[in-house]
Amino acid sequence: MCGIAGYVDYNHQPQKHLVAKMLQEIAYRGPDQTGIYIEENVALGIQRLSIIDLKTGNQPMQNSDKTITVVFNGEIYNFLELKQSLKEKGHKFKTKSDTEVLIHAYKAYGFEMPKYLKGMFAFAIWDKKKNLIFISRDPSGIKPLYYLQKGNLLLFGSELKTILIHPQVKKIINLQALKTYSSLGYIFGESTIFENIHKLLPGQNLIFSKKGKQLNTYYELKSDKIHIGKNIDSLLEKAVMTHSISDVPIGILLSGGIDSSLVAYYLTKNIKKGINTFSINFEEKSFDESLYANAVAKQLGTKHHFETFNSKDVLNLFPNITKKLDEPLADPSLLPTYKVCALASKFVKVVLSGDGGDELFGGYPTYQGHLYAEQLKKIVPNTAAKHLLNLLNVLPVSSKNYPKTEILKEFIKGMHYPPFKRHLLWMSLKNYNHKLLNNKLFSTETEPFESDFLKNLIKRIESNTKKLTTQMQLLDFETYLKDDLLVKVDRASMYNSLEVRVPFLDNELIENAYSLNSHVNIVETKRVLRALLRDKFPPEIFNRPKKGFGIPLAKWITGDLEELVTEHLQNKRIFDYFDKSKISECWQNHKMRKQDNSKLIWMMVMFSGWLNQWFR
Repeated sequence: MCGIAGYVDYNHQPQKHLVAKMLQEIAYRGPDQTGIYIEENVALGIQRLSIIDLKTGNQPMQNSDKTITVVFNGEIYNFLELKQSLKEKGHKFKTKSDTEVLIHAYKAYGFEMPKYLKGMFAFAIWDKKKNLIFISRDPSGIKPLYYLQKGNLLLFGSELKTILIHPQVKKIINLQALKTYSSLGYIFGESTIFENIHKLLPGQNLIFSKKGKQLNTYYELKSDKIHIGKNIDSLLEKAVMTHSISDVPIGILLSGGIDSSLVAYYLTKNIKKGINTFSINFEEKSFDESLYANAVAKQLGTKHHFETFNSKDVLNLFPNITKKLDEPLADPSLLPTYKVCALASKFVKVVLSGDGGDELFGGYPTYQGHLYAEQLKKIVPNTAAKHLLNLLNVLPVSSKNYPKTEILKEFIKGMHYPPFKRHLLWMSLKNYNHKLLNNKLFSTETEPFESDFLKNLIKRIESNTKKLTTQMQLLDFETYLKDDLLVKVDRASMYNSLEVRVPFLDNELIENAYSLNSHVNIVETKRVLRALLRDKFPPEIFNRPKKGFGIPLAKWITGDLEELVTEHLQNKRIFDYFDKSKISECWQNHKMRKQDNSKLIWMMVMFSGWLNQWFR
């Protein structure tokens, strides 16, 4: 895993000092090597974290006649098979790296090359003969890639901040993206917090030449790609072992939940000794999974490392994270994820995680909620639901993890909505209608999730499957997973120069997971994976409710974090975007336990911290 950055300018000679500054912004992504390539019209840069072929895998890498140059972030897991296939076509290799395979694959297959790759990747290839740059991103969006095009100039990088370095780039907040952030805590689709800067979407290529920019999609999860009948047990084991290829020691982020426990099982089954596992403990019992993580580690014989996360860690980490975070992200679990990655980086360079298991195999309780809602809305009138909600709103809120009263409130609010709108409401931060936003800038009458990206996505999902719970899983896969969870893990790990690999996001596994009959019924979530666990672990590991990887935010922000929160909610900069009186009301209602507004409050705190860093 690395960080890449660069630009093409058909009007001016690229400057080495400029691409060097771009790389300095993301030096933590790859402390092992800095590489820069300058040619007429193009500058490419790399910060390399050495994982495969430590000695001869440095970048930028070129072919023998120096007409093709590549910078590459990620891992290609089928590079050995590809290499053999290319050798049979007459290609000759000088290194053992997966980077060189990209060069020869491009020579062999041209712009179709990404279709042959299995892995996590974002790369840029400069083709000197054609005088163009070819950029691509993996199908699940594990590796990030941002770009800005302005006339004959194209800038790109692994993080937004690399693009902001260029003197022609103006920092203008994208108000539609801010609306999305205020509702969900992250920004989905191609949009970013800055106008004119875009994400290259997962499974998308970008070609830029003097003729302009061309975008095309080389991979979408469609019904004709969904395979039926393959054994999930063997597919998951194969994915774990494929993702364990490395020339450096490897470990596991082990929460003790179903997904990471299965990853740990398959890895230790095949690699008998020397596996390190890492987890975070919480003092609050309703958030703590250490009992399960310890039990799994003990059964599998791993060397287990853990640290406790508390409110003081938030105070210690907040300044450093908001300094590095170039787009606001309100997911509170970013902080403990950062800490567990910092712990792991002391022992290994690579870890496997269980991310993606919930979206593929139906792990979230919201999926069950849809099944209940579709039945209850037929027999419970909307007026009765509203009366019940009014009664529940009188009760004081709980600061526990997954509090039953709060879950019931959210269920009732969404029960009578159509499924997609209901799901977005349930996944939102209770600001679905943007009531906190400054109405001088924003119209509160518009739908909060207006975007062509979302409309097209929902149409595609509906054409893929008619199964309600699978539709919601796909919606989470294409939004929450790709633009919240994977971004969180990428930043938390890269800030600590650690590579995180995600076996559940193996393409073959994804396509087979969505082919199965519903993973969810009214009794049980994640039925397929629970069945796998039953053969491998005692009942206390798999037969328990989901906890997730949250923090006791509702409690902490009125305790040790109150001073930090108050400071940021009184930050004059945020009053341009959020209504001052509504912020105060939101904060007071939370402190008086009338409402659990912790996620909304944290969203504004993170936005304030981000504003202070990027708009000084």
